[in-house]
Amino acid sequence: METKKIWQVLLAITPVIGLVACSSDSSTSDTIAVSTTVASTESTIGDGNVTIDVVVGENSGQDRVEAVALGSQVTLNFTNPDADDEFHVHGYDLGGDMTKKGDTKTFTFTADKAGEYEVESHLTEAVLMVLRVQ
Repeated sequence: METKKIWQVLLAITPVIGLVACSSDSSTSDTIAVSTTVASTESTIGDGNVTIDVVVGENSGQDRVEAVALGSQVTLNFTNPDADDEFHVHGYDLGGDMTKKGDTKTFTFTADKAGEYEVESHLTEAVLMVLRVQ
């Protein structure tokens, strides 16, 4: 099975609506033209499997938000290259084991609850990322 690395992205939807009104002549009707431009910068999960790698101090922080689709199979890999650490995924109650310095802790679960969930270090209480399930 091929894993995909999903990076933080933003979704921007900009609807452009134009209304063309005709005269009050009864032989002419009003016309509404609608076009939508989508700038796709949000991750699209094709097969429902998502792998997210986090290295503490390199690509971690409370401003890192990873979006996944509701029902996705998610694998989170956490590595702290500088210290032993304990990782915890709020809302899914995953965590509790000490991980040795440089080792990777992996959580695999089904993202079956919509919302935003902080993932943190239990030792430092620092937020390492936010998981957005939508």
